[in-house]
Amino acid sequence: MTERPLGIQGIEALYEECRTRVPDHKAAPAGHGLPAIVLVGPRGSGKTAALKWLGHLGSRRPHAYFDFDSAAPRRPHEVAGRLAYGLSHRLPRQTPLLFPRLTLGLFVVDPELFLDATDPERAKKQLRRALRGPRDPHPAAERVVAVAGLLQDINLVRIPGISLLASLIRQPPSMPLRVTRHTGFAWYSGPLAAMDALVELNQLSRSEDPADRAAVDRRLCEAFLADLRGEYARRQRDRNCVVLLDNIDAPGGREFLDLLMELRDAAGAPDPLLAVAGAANVGRVPGMFATGPAGVRLRSPEQAGYADWERSIPDPPPNRSWRWYCVRLRGLTAGETAQLGTNIATRLPDAPLLAHRLTDGHPWGVRQLLTASARIVGREGPEALLRGVLSRTTPATADADEGPPLEAAAREYLLRDLTDDQRRALVECCAAREFDAACDAGLLDRFPLHTRDSLARVVATRLLLTDPVPQDAETRGGRGSGYLERVHPHPLRGGSVLHPWPRLLLLRELAAVPDRWTAVHGRLRTWHTEHGHPLDVLYHSLALHEVDEVVEHLARRLAELSDTEVWLYELYAVTAAPLREPVLPEQSATLRAEQLAAELAPRAFAAHTPLTLLVLSLWLASDPRNRLPGAQPELNRTINAMFQYLAMRSAPTRVGLLHEAAKYA
Repeated sequence: MTERPLGIQGIEALYEECRTRVPDHKAAPAGHGLPAIVLVGPRGSGKTAALKWLGHLGSRRPHAYFDFDSAAPRRPHEVAGRLAYGLSHRLPRQTPLLFPRLTLGLFVVDPELFLDATDPERAKKQLRRALRGPRDPHPAAERVVAVAGLLQDINLVRIPGISLLASLIRQPPSMPLRVTRHTGFAWYSGPLAAMDALVELNQLSRSEDPADRAAVDRRLCEAFLADLRGEYARRQRDRNCVVLLDNIDAPGGREFLDLLMELRDAAGAPDPLLAVAGAANVGRVPGMFATGPAGVRLRSPEQAGYADWERSIPDPPPNRSWRWYCVRLRGLTAGETAQLGTNIATRLPDAPLLAHRLTDGHPWGVRQLLTASARIVGREGPEALLRGVLSRTTPATADADEGPPLEAAAREYLLRDLTDDQRRALVECCAAREFDAACDAGLLDRFPLHTRDSLARVVATRLLLTDPVPQDAETRGGRGSGYLERVHPHPLRGGSVLHPWPRLLLLRELAAVPDRWTAVHGRLRTWHTEHGHPLDVLYHSLALHEVDEVVEHLARRLAELSDTEVWLYELYAVTAAPLREPVLPEQSATLRAEQLAAELAPRAFAAHTPLTLLVLSLWLASDPRNRLPGAQPELNRTINAMFQYLAMRSAPTRVGLLHEAAKYA
């Protein structure tokens, strides 16, 4: 049974809405037809799982699945042939779809069909002879293998199971030859007689000229759509047929869908084909333009709908980009993560919440952390083991007794589409609060030109950027979120940031070389100083362990500012800085805060003890591994006490700090 992915309710509704918009071939064409729906998200966001689930929902009507990444690169007409094979499968209480035009065309362009190019009359006789009866040049065993390979290529989505696969291998779909001849010949006839047109198609298929190859692809994809229109005109059906196209950003994906969209425009009439695709790189999806790093209009599952797509179509459309409708898969919520971790939560209640906080709901990351946490169940010191969960090794592989640490395996999985230089550059860029600041500060200057020119585009189109999270009590284990927004006269710029999950993993790689960490944060601090960004200067000073300067600045600001909320905004903005060593699994975070105060800020610890402990506690609390156990995060008691002390002892007295302390009670 196919498992239903979490968080795709809006996508299901859009899918059903489009499936039921069947063209009425008795009436004049109306509307814009169907969009090409593209589910987008970074690697591991659940695109394949969503496509498989949609295939499961539509498995009682014609449907087919094709993965452009797992199959060998295919030309558009080859993809059409494989999809037609899947769509023609016999389903209960459904008349099978027939593809006479495409079948005849594929027969004619078969590489094994040789027609004499020098003698047109002889070529037509050869074609007539080939069409008289079924030709089967392969022995039975070879034909079974060929059909099995074809089925693996298209990876049919279905309910019945393995028995269906066996029946298809024994008796692949076929159609009466008379249907192929009558309908196919009538369609190929035009300026040339049908036989002449088919001989010409055969000759074009043997050409190495790109224009000739494109003409063959176009003609056969036209046949594919014409067959679908003809089948739906011949027999009214209650659902459009569906093709599920995974990884259209891989070779061959765009070529096929671009041609499909072009043919839809040229036909001027709707067709009964719903294409739902998946892509991790929106740079390969020519959707409608939108401001923002990705440059493409992206809708959330909750926003998605046919009416929303229609409203977005420009009048008049400047190009075919309006036919593409991109829906960005969202991350899992804390509740959905808890649902996935139900079996673990009864024995290790902190695991699901920690998995959600570390990954920000990234589906693949959540599953990996829950799997690693499951291996901790029943062992002594579970909290210490959870704090060190990223260092735990992954399961054994065929080549080794055990796999690499989880953080290394996750980093490799998430970033495997980047070149080595792009990855090394991204390791340095992750130190910046906002990604654009890293590029503007010159961190890419020492990398090759291609990396300097491509990294920002690659990170944006691979959807590794996201909106920043408000820095307040909720991000440190307290209550309330967003209450400090728009209170500061000179707030942070609020530009796009690296997704928290890959950034966490990249920061660990940067921290592995202390000199590199120091150089990168030092350069960023210098750039922010030159451009007048005081909060970012302090942010990088804290990352460089210059705690004395940070505490003394915040002490001055507490005395100077009349608005407590402005000071809180600055406090949280600065203490969001990354730590070179964010967690020590065997040491409690409360004890570590006191230790760091003595080591890193001896001057401030002596003069401003409560503020120093508050700054270091909030700094450590920015990493969720330091907020265990989840029911009563151990740092909350220290943060609450220090806020209360400052509220009563500061001059003037700050009642607002008492309210802030209550968020950690």
